[in-house]
Amino acid sequence: MLDAELLDEIDRLSDNRSAVIEEALRLWRNQRIDAQLRQFYQSRSQADLEHEEAWAKFAEYQLGEILEGEGL
Repeated sequence: MLDAELLDEIDRLSDNRSAVIEEALRLWRNQRIDAQLRQFYQSRSQADLEHEEAWAKFAEYQLGEILEGEGL
């Protein structure tokens, strides 16, 4: 059950309670996703970072080879 004071505040600020709650839930969900992504990227090991860097260099090299082969 939602807090009555909170509902009163929502009603004072907007005439569309559902829209306010929907937007609040979207913001809350996005903040949780952002926090999870931040945690994931901050907890990667040095080996993971080195592996990703190696793949990025390989992909860049391959793209250069393809573009060169196409005359670009």
